Amino acid sequence: MSVDVLFCSAPVMSVVRPSAALGLLQALLRQKGIRAETLYLNLLFADRIGLDLNEQLAEKLPSHLLAGDWLFGDCLGTRPGRPQAQRHLSELSAAIERKGLDQLYEIRRNLIPSFVAEAADRLLERTPKIIGFTSMFEQTAASLAIAAAVKARDPSVVVCFGGANCHGPMGAVLLKNFAQIDYVFNGEADTVFGPAVEAILRGEEPRGLPGCLSRDQPAAGAAAGPTAMDALPIPDYADYFAQLPWMSEAARVRPSIPFESSRGCWWGQKHHCTFCGLNGEGMAFRAKSAPRVLSEIETLHAEFGIGRFAATDNILGMSHIEGVLGRLAERPAHGFRFFYEIKANMDEAQLEKLALAGTVWLQPGIESLSDPVLHLMRKGVSALLNLRLLRNCRELGVGLVWSILYGFPGEPRDAYDAVAKMVPLLEHLQPPVGCGRIRLDRFSPNFERAAEIGFRNVTPMPAYGAIYDVPDEDLFDLAYFFEGDAPDAAREQDLVSLKAASAAWRARWFDQPFAPQLTMTAVGTAHLVSDTRACALQPFYCPTPAEIAVLNLLRNPCTQLSVIEQLADRLDAASVEAALDAILARRFAIEIDGRVLSLVTEAGREIFDADARAEFPLGFVLPRERFAPPEENGLHVALMNASDEPAGLERVQP
Repeated sequence: MSVDVLFCSAPVMSVVRPSAALGLLQALLRQKGIRAETLYLNLLFADRIGLDLNEQLAEKLPSHLLAGDWLFGDCLGTRPGRPQAQRHLSELSAAIERKGLDQLYEIRRNLIPSFVAEAADRLLERTPKIIGFTSMFEQTAASLAIAAAVKARDPSVVVCFGGANCHGPMGAVLLKNFAQIDYVFNGEADTVFGPAVEAILRGEEPRGLPGCLSRDQPAAGAAAGPTAMDALPIPDYADYFAQLPWMSEAARVRPSIPFESSRGCWWGQKHHCTFCGLNGEGMAFRAKSAPRVLSEIETLHAEFGIGRFAATDNILGMSHIEGVLGRLAERPAHGFRFFYEIKANMDEAQLEKLALAGTVWLQPGIESLSDPVLHLMRKGVSALLNLRLLRNCRELGVGLVWSILYGFPGEPRDAYDAVAKMVPLLEHLQPPVGCGRIRLDRFSPNFERAAEIGFRNVTPMPAYGAIYDVPDEDLFDLAYFFEGDAPDAAREQDLVSLKAASAAWRARWFDQPFAPQLTMTAVGTAHLVSDTRACALQPFYCPTPAEIAVLNLLRNPCTQLSVIEQLADRLDAASVEAALDAILARRFAIEIDGRVLSLVTEAGREIFDADARAEFPLGFVLPRERFAPPEENGLHVALMNASDEPAGLERVQP
C-alpha cells in the first residue's frame, strides 16, 4: 500500500532513540487523515557498517568535523577545491586515528554509493507522493544524496527538507543549490507542514505559509511562529520500534523515548548565554501543562514498555519540578528513568525531587568553575553554585554530563590556572567530560554579535568548504559551526595546567576501582568524615560539634561573617572562626571571593547507584560482552508486538 508522506531519518544518527520531530509530524498528519510513515534509514546504515561503529561515528567524533557528512560528500557531485579542504582532512584524519576508526575510509569509498542507491529504492518501494527529510547534526549530506537518487528514479516525488540544519538562512541556501529539494521548512513546522502537504496532494502550490520555501517562493518571510504546546499530539514512534528489531544486533540496543515538555529557554529570553546557538529563532519559552506531560509519559510507556525517557527540552521548566516530577516522586515504584537539561543553580530540595522522580542523569550547563568566565558567558550562576550542584548530585547518585569551555574574549588567562588549583579538592565530585575551546554557533550571541564581543575573521568551520560545492557567497549561510580569532582570549598554553588536572581528575574517577570520596557519616551522636582524595590530610576525621555546625551552614555558599552571625546564639565567634579555619585547612570546604561552600557529601542520601546510572536514559548500546537475548532487554515488548514485515522497511540483512 502506498503512502502519502514518507518521512526519512537519514544517516548519520544514533540508533538508540527515534526522531522526536518526525514522530510529531507523523502524528500531526495522521490527525488530518493523511497516510504517513517514517523510514529509519539510520538503522539500516548502522546495520551495514556495524552498530558500534555507527554509534562512535554519530556521537564520539567532534561535531564540527562533520564526519557523517564527509562520508557522503562524494555523492554530492564535484569535490570543492577550497584550501580549507586539506585542513579539514588533516583534522578529521587525526580524530579518526585517535578513535581507531580507519575503516571509515573503506566505507566511504565502497559502501556509501551502494547504500545511497539502496536507500532510494527502499523509499520508493512505498510509492510515496512526498518524502520529508529531517536534518540535524550530520544528516544533511546523506539526505541530499538520497534525495538526488530518489529524484533520478522518480522526478514526480516531492522532496521536502526541514529540521535544525534548515533554520534561518541555511534552508534557503540548501534550496538554492540543490535541485533535488522542492520545499524547505524553516522553523517550527507543526502548524505549517500539514496545510502544505494538503495543498501538494491537491496538486496546488503551498502559498502564504510562514517558513515554507519553494522554487517560486525562495524567501517566504519569517519562520513559522510559536506553537501552542498542549495542542500538539503525542509523537508516533511505532515505526521506529517496528523497524529496530530487524537490525542484526537489535538485542544490544537499549532504546529511549524522546519526549518534549517545553521549547525555548526561559533563561535565554532574559540573558542569552553568549556561546549558545540552540533554539534558532524560537527562544520564547513555552511549556506543556503538567497533566499533559504526565499523560504523554504514561501513554508512551504503556505503548512501548520502555521506561527510559530523554527530555528534548533545552532547559527544565520550573513549574514542572513540582507539577511533573513532584507528582512522579510521590509514585516511586513507577520505574521511569529521565534525562533532563537544567540550569545549574537548582537547589538541594529541587534536585532531590528530580532524583526521587527518576531523573538519573542531568546536563546542567556548568561550563566553567571560574566566576569571571561565567560572567562573560552570561550564565547567571556562580562557581560555588556549580560546585554545590556537583556535590548534591554526588550525594544523590545522579550522573552529570558537563564540560569546561574556554576561548571567550576578555577572559582572564590566569582564571584557568586558578581552577586547576581547585581540582584536587574536587576529586570526589563527578569530573567534566572534557575541556574544549568554544565554537561560534549560528544564532549564538558570539556569532550574531561577533565583532562587538571580540571575535575577528569569523568563517565557517573548514568542513563546510571541504564537503559542499556551493558558491563561496553561499557557504557562510550554509554553515552552523564557525570559528573566529579572539586575540584577548586564553591561548592553548594557558590551559595546560587545567587540561592536565582535568585528565587526572577523570583518571581518579574512572580508572580506579572506586571513585574518591569525601563523606560524613553519623555514628551515634558523633560524626566521621572519610576522605580518600589525594589531597586528604588523613583518611578519617571526627569533626567537633562546632565544625559540624559550620559544615551544615556551608551547605549553601556563605561568607565567614554570615556563618558567625547565624551561629551566634550557640557558639562564640572565636569557636566559629576556629572551626572555619580547621575546615578550610582540611580542604573540607572551598572559599572563592570571600564566600565558603562545604564540599563534604552526606552519607545515606544516595538514590541511584552505579547500576542505575548505567541504564542511561538517553539510550545506549550494550557492550558485546554483556550481550543478552531479546527477551531480556528493553526491546521485549516491541519485539513481541512487531509484525513480520514492519511498515516501511523489509527485513534488514547485514
